[in-house]
Amino acid sequence: MQAIQSAQIHYNDQGTPVSDLFGDVYFSNESGLEETQYVFLRQNGLPERWLQHPAEFFHIIETGFGTGLNFLLAWHNFRQALAASPAMRCQRLYFSSFEKYPITHADLTLALTQWPTLAPLAAELLAQYPSALPGCHRLQLNDGKVILDLWLGDVHDSMPQLSLRNQADAWFLDGFAPSKNPQMWQPELFSQMARLSKPGCTVATFTSAGLVRRGLSEVGFQVKKIKGYGRKREMSVGTFAAPASAAAAVPATGTAADIFIAGGGLASICLALALVNRGQKVHLICKDKEIANGASHNRQGALYPQLQSTFSAVSALHAHAFGFARRFYQRLHKQNFEFPHDFCGVLTLACTDQLALRQQKISQQPVFTETLLQPLTQQQASEVAGVTLPFPGLFFPQGGWIAPQLFCQSALTYLLQQAGFTVSFDCELHDAAFEQSSGLWQLKTSQGLHQSKQLCLATGAALATLPMASKLPVNLVRGQVSHLHSEGMAGLQTVICHQGYITPAAVAFSGQAEHCVGATFDRSRQQAIELEEDNAANLALVNKVLQQPAWFNDAEVISAKAGVRATIPDHLPLAGSLANKAVVFGGLGARGLLFAPILAEQLAAELCGEPTPLPVELAALVSPRRFEQS
Repeated sequence: MQAIQSAQIHYNDQGTPVSDLFGDVYFSNESGLEETQYVFLRQNGLPERWLQHPAEFFHIIETGFGTGLNFLLAWHNFRQALAASPAMRCQRLYFSSFEKYPITHADLTLALTQWPTLAPLAAELLAQYPSALPGCHRLQLNDGKVILDLWLGDVHDSMPQLSLRNQADAWFLDGFAPSKNPQMWQPELFSQMARLSKPGCTVATFTSAGLVRRGLSEVGFQVKKIKGYGRKREMSVGTFAAPASAAAAVPATGTAADIFIAGGGLASICLALALVNRGQKVHLICKDKEIANGASHNRQGALYPQLQSTFSAVSALHAHAFGFARRFYQRLHKQNFEFPHDFCGVLTLACTDQLALRQQKISQQPVFTETLLQPLTQQQASEVAGVTLPFPGLFFPQGGWIAPQLFCQSALTYLLQQAGFTVSFDCELHDAAFEQSSGLWQLKTSQGLHQSKQLCLATGAALATLPMASKLPVNLVRGQVSHLHSEGMAGLQTVICHQGYITPAAVAFSGQAEHCVGATFDRSRQQAIELEEDNAANLALVNKVLQQPAWFNDAEVISAKAGVRATIPDHLPLAGSLANKAVVFGGLGARGLLFAPILAEQLAAELCGEPTPLPVELAALVSPRRFEQS
């Protein structure tokens, strides 16, 4: 995988950004704002179409993100439409954009200062603007009503990775002119547009070049030339006339189903949030007396990606899950979700020769930017950590720790305030069967019988006991985390991962500064029992690996917590539908904080027939059908 090259730009005498590579302006010298309004919004019938749109979301696909002006103006128009007609059915705007040469954050900040009317939206975009990692970056904006999928990389590599759920209602066919950027305007582009267009989908483009009009016509668009913007004589517009076979392939746009989620941890809570925010009715059952009492009970959990020695689909999944999770937790915290957390960074130590070699290979991969990871010497690692360490390591500056149990409790407080959400505690799912005649699930629980149009299994370790998921290779691993008090560790500034992990101090749990150290890995027991021998093992591991550090001498265990994690043999989670129509969301192991947000978003989008954030290659990695097909 090649590294993403950032755009090199300069500004002409009119103050318009110009691409050094393509020798072309990003927008009109006269008025980029008015040009976008005329070419892309008006010629796609927007904002008027939103007022009468029959679905709950509208999807625009764009070629060439550039300065983000087209996106920001579409967002601005959509927000105005919602304000003027709050009861309109269309409540969410999806915007998928492809960019091979993304503008740097600094250049984007400067370019967007030209549009003061868009300043609040630009600030929100800049706050979430991702690092230049290939693949799809999903940004949730405007309290989740506007979703930007920013695909970085060559459009011809990226566009085939969109599933049919990502079909467009309108196309902004932008990018530099065919004469300047012929590599983009290829037949493959037009064939992908046909695959990803709903019947009646519209397209607008600034160019009237014959190869563009012919390319669109040959794949099913009815195209015509109209007056261009300003001094430009002509531009092109069109409508997709889908053949019957293509129309039949379009997935349903939304579901009126009541959705039943079994589970009470990070997975089920994140899924409930994603569904409720899409207007779905959700009933959550939890077998415990309170939320997050199983494997999601930890006081502090580390958030960082686990990358492979070579850039692979698995590394891409981890890296994009990490970026989405960080934005997810930050966004909810700004929305008054109260939960302890600290993005203090995560330092993974090269404490064995094997880890040192692996980290060296990872740090040499040009696809990873320094905003994601930084190789540190032993001295640098000690300075970053605030304590003396015997090894070099890889530092993830955007990582940190989050309190998963308190996050779940805060999220539940929010959910209980939302229409359509209900929860039952002390309620365990025993069995379920799908009834073809009624199209309903018949559910047997410890509190009686239920019916639902959709069943989601997010039961953690209990997934292994459910008959409808019996063919999945779920393994159970017991782990124990020790809670320590230590004056010597007071200077610790970042999460340390060695062969276990150590967190900086937090006072939110017991009223005194305490650290989490763990965790044991025990396949011999499948009960969440706390053992003194495990506390001793956690302390011994730190002393063995970190060579009896002086700052750990006074470490004293004050409490502990044990849990049972569900893991899968290929070390990848489960997120998708089984052949029996049940949705499975589990096998997150010790990576619940990392994987739960992005996979919940993926599942909610699938269940609601909305555009999905995962490329088809990555969605296949986590599909539970991978075991049914083997």
